Amino acid sequence: MLLNNKVFLVTGASGGIGSALTSRLAEEGTQLILVGRSEKKLREVIAQTGKSIITYYNCDFNNSRRIIDICDKIRGSFPILDGLINVAGVGIYSPFERSSLKDFKAMLNVNIMAPFLFTSYLLDRLKKSKQSFVMNIGSGAGTIPMKNRSTYCASKFALRGLTLSLAEEFDGRQPKFCLITLGSTLTNFGGKPLEEKKKEFTKGQAYFPVEWVVNRLKEIIKDENRATEITLFPGDHGFGVWNKP
Repeated sequence: MLLNNKVFLVTGASGGIGSALTSRLAEEGTQLILVGRSEKKLREVIAQTGKSIITYYNCDFNNSRRIIDICDKIRGSFPILDGLINVAGVGIYSPFERSSLKDFKAMLNVNIMAPFLFTSYLLDRLKKSKQSFVMNIGSGAGTIPMKNRSTYCASKFALRGLTLSLAEEFDGRQPKFCLITLGSTLTNFGGKPLEEKKKEFTKGQAYFPVEWVVNRLKEIIKDENRATEITLFPGDHGFGVWNKP
């Protein structure tokens, strides 16, 4: 797929992976609609990418009404959408006895409800493109049960089930669905500071560099024959050794 002049929506565009992916896609001439939590960071991304940003929206992904309002605005401005890339996510890790309903709802809202809403409300725009796709950024926690991460795993297992089921439902028509089952990456995700992760990385702990991830994602997006589920774990690519928590 040639990315020049394609119209993609990227959620989580103010985060570590989302902002870096936005820059990569902009280099390909992709026209981008950005949705992110931090307006300040979105403005920084726009300053770096320039003309490739069509518009942007600040969004609390925990707020379903706000997501629907954004989708309505996009529907009013764009008759066709070529790609939806759901990068936004939240990880709150804790033993089950200390897990709160508020945190569990937040992870369900951001990790599964938000991708559902963006896909559902923009589906008719995606169906009008001959090469459209929906890419959801999942996690190894959506395939591997882990202690002290039960509620986070639940949200990512749900995203995996949704994406793979939609891939079967839309087989042979647009949009195509793709799940990226992604291992740990050097960002602030999950509550552990980036500097701490970098120290662990130097000692051999498995983490992907962000640049490696976004370059691989760009290759996958360009591949019209991409698999439905693509698993990327850092240990499989020479980036340290993973130890199950």
